[in-house]
Amino acid sequence: MTPIARTLGVFALGLFIAGCGLEHDGDDSVSRQFGSDYFGAGGSLNLTDPVAGDAILAGGHVATAGEVKGDLIAAGGEVSIGGSVGDDLYVAGGEVQVDAIVAGNARVAGGDVALGPATTIMGGLSLTGGRIRFEGNAREYLQASGASVRIDGVVQGDAEVHAEEVDIGPNTRIDGKLVVHSPREPGLPEGAQIAGGIEFHQTDVGHFVGEHETARDVRTVAHGVGSFLWMLGVFVAGTLFMLAFPAYSSRAAQWIGQEPLRSLGLGFVILVCLPVLVVLLLVTIIGIPLALIVLMLYLLLLFLGWVTAAMFVGQKLLGLMRGGTVATTGWKLFALLLAVLGLWLVGMVPFIGGWVKFAALLLGIGALVWQGWPRRDASLQGAT
Repeated sequence: MTPIARTLGVFALGLFIAGCGLEHDGDDSVSRQFGSDYFGAGGSLNLTDPVAGDAILAGGHVATAGEVKGDLIAAGGEVSIGGSVGDDLYVAGGEVQVDAIVAGNARVAGGDVALGPATTIMGGLSLTGGRIRFEGNAREYLQASGASVRIDGVVQGDAEVHAEEVDIGPNTRIDGKLVVHSPREPGLPEGAQIAGGIEFHQTDVGHFVGEHETARDVRTVAHGVGSFLWMLGVFVAGTLFMLAFPAYSSRAAQWIGQEPLRSLGLGFVILVCLPVLVVLLLVTIIGIPLALIVLMLYLLLLFLGWVTAAMFVGQKLLGLMRGGTVATTGWKLFALLLAVLGLWLVGMVPFIGGWVKFAALLLGIGALVWQGWPRRDASLQGAT
């Protein structure tokens, strides 16, 4: 094998050629352009460039500020949608803020949902959440369901609200009819205009208890969606890594089982020292080009570390399922899928999950780097 720098360079080039084409938008975020469509997942995503097709985003914090000409699908703990959407908008999050022009329909769900005055929905608008605030412009209709709903915007059609508390603001203008399902009939403040009047249906408070409790869990669900999409990304990358570099990826995964302490220690050193090296190179000015290269390799290592750890678990599962018999590529990919799913589920466990994920990352990075250096002894030569 070649030294690690050359090896990782080949990895990056190979993954791009194989179709992975990963770009890092943040410290722990990965994006991919498939033709005119854009996909992104990770801890923090900020989409500012225009997208000619559809965009699918998932992460802890998701923000858009550019033009998406197709559909926009976003999920995360905190989601902020700006700019414009050329077709439909689908959003789910713990906290959702929309200040965008949407040419199609919009479906928004979250713990706290807010549509600002700059929002214009050309099609129909459906909102679900714990607390909903609508101050925008819905050209067709508005449907809202939540614990509390405040309307202080414009609806050029009918509006229907299911909520424990309904508040009508002074800037409200509804050209059609307002249908309210709530324990209490909302008041109509001075300045509000409802052309079709208010149709009130009294509903028992207990009817909203389930909805209110569910809304409290939306943030957790949103984080889970982002994490799940990240898991799928790891599986796809692992598949490409396995197919493009079968021998190297297999050795790196096996090394975790052979030398777990070495892998763990080396992974920790790499994780801590490479960022320091990047900073030192940046300070020298002359070393900026090298610093950028090291940074790219570091980000690539972070992602492939997860992949390598998942492949190690997949190898162990494959041994249990096949009992030592030769496994086909299909069986290897199936085992990898089970491994990624298992690591994802363990990672969801409070406190313990975080440590398991951190250990898996260190093990994967350490094994990956160790297998990139020239062989140090005869046993390693034999392993190649």
